[in-house]
Amino acid sequence: MADNKLDVRVYPIDEPKGSTKAFATVSVDDMIAIRGLRVVEGEKGLFVTMPQSQDKKTNEYHDIAFPLDGDLRKEITKSVLSEHDRTSSLPPDLRGYEKSDISAAKAKNVNDIKLDVRVYPLDEPKGSTKAFASVSVDDLIAIRGVRVVEGEKGLFVAMPQSQDKDKNFHDVAFPLSGALRKEISKTVLAGFEAADKIADRKASLGEKLAVGAEKAARAASPPQRSAAKSHGAGALE
Repeated sequence: MADNKLDVRVYPIDEPKGSTKAFATVSVDDMIAIRGLRVVEGEKGLFVTMPQSQDKKTNEYHDIAFPLDGDLRKEITKSVLSEHDRTSSLPPDLRGYEKSDISAAKAKNVNDIKLDVRVYPLDEPKGSTKAFASVSVDDLIAIRGVRVVEGEKGLFVAMPQSQDKDKNFHDVAFPLSGALRKEISKTVLAGFEAADKIADRKASLGEKLAVGAEKAARAASPPQRSAAKSHGAGALE
């Protein structure tokens, strides 16, 4: 069974126009917060979905942030549905939300947090985004859609974001401590630099192989006499 500290906030929709009945925010072990979870009514009752984004090419939906452990996913679902039952039974003006009890003293030491980072540089970036990355935190939470962005002062790391109805952007998943945010940024940028160097070496090797192949092809081809010389030789005979 999962034995993780969860802080769950559920925001019921008083007059839902579709299957989504509420939104939720969950923090795990005072490390990572995830926004945009949804309480959805399906054929078999209520269930919880993680925040998602749509692939523009395939139109398929993918979780932006999600638990890597099945027991943790079940515990999050259970806690969100329980909190939904509680808050939705209250009048809107009585749905108070206490401030999260998160402090530097209680936060886990960043050196004790395991990070697994995968960086995918864009071959031909058309804007400020130079790469995308996926990050897993302590083998508990995976975050997709992290970006390496080129700004006025150099490269920086942006967490995945969503846009609200007022066209304001908000982080979907993000570290709760400044120290962990810095560590994630440092690790992602190091991964980007390493991937960039590998790409440069491959490009350089590819150019060298192309030049070598051209030289080999020239060396293997027999010398050809010009048509004029061949014609002249025939006339003399």
